[in-house]
Amino acid sequence: MFLVILSVVVGFTVRWLLFKTGLMHTIRKRFRRVVDWCHVYQFLKVPEFNETNNMRRNNLHRKVSLYLHSLPSIEDADFTNLITGNDQTDIVLRLDPNQTIEDRFLGATLYWFNQKTEPNRISTFVLQIRKTDKRRILRQYLRHINTVADEMENQSKRNLRLFMNASAVEDGGTRWRSVPFTHPAMFETMAMEKDLKNKIKSDLESFLKAKQYYRKIGRAWKRSYLLYGAGGTGKSSFVAAMANFLRYDVYDVDLSKIRGDSDLMFLLTETTAKSCVCGSYFV
Repeated sequence: MFLVILSVVVGFTVRWLLFKTGLMHTIRKRFRRVVDWCHVYQFLKVPEFNETNNMRRNNLHRKVSLYLHSLPSIEDADFTNLITGNDQTDIVLRLDPNQTIEDRFLGATLYWFNQKTEPNRISTFVLQIRKTDKRRILRQYLRHINTVADEMENQSKRNLRLFMNASAVEDGGTRWRSVPFTHPAMFETMAMEKDLKNKIKSDLESFLKAKQYYRKIGRAWKRSYLLYGAGGTGKSSFVAAMANFLRYDVYDVDLSKIRGDSDLMFLLTETTAKSCVCGSYFV
């Protein structure tokens, strides 16, 4: 009798959760439609081929494709294609014609979808943007897409490096030594609360998109995290996961080899612009 009651309670709970989840999903969709009705949108097309010469591919289409397929929102979409990348062992996501994905840039929400034209099924990416946001962010957004796509292409052609500072030398020569960075840590494999993990990934993505904003307000384009905990709690794995997520080199500063502030400053000036700089301090 107890097992029967327990199974009924569990079944009711599961149905209630499914109902609640589906209801919230429906509410979010309806709310988005209401918001759409309250704004005037413009639609900008990025065709796969130039209209003046159908045999010549549109370079912007290729870059938009790289950018869109790197967005985390593609993982949450209802329709997503799984295909092999350049490396046959690499599985990547591709935008489906029935799929709309969301992107955020400088406070604006933008929507992309893939429009296939018959009979040749030529791809055209369509950007849906609010008319009030177009003049404010469009140029910066297109520059951002171009920059991200170029970085992705460059990073795919090289392996990450781990840099370590050698003992200080008197002649002021280069004091970084590097080896291939092969740490396997990824955010997907880390033991971390899902909400916290998503917040960190979202924060990193916002940071990557904010280069123009930092320059506009006259601030250095950098982001800092303070990791605290005993040895073996995952601090190094967190840095490795961040580096693999961003595709940044890692500079590991051994503070015991630093003679003073000027020595540390000299080391930092020798790091590359896109890198994760980390150091340990024991108390």
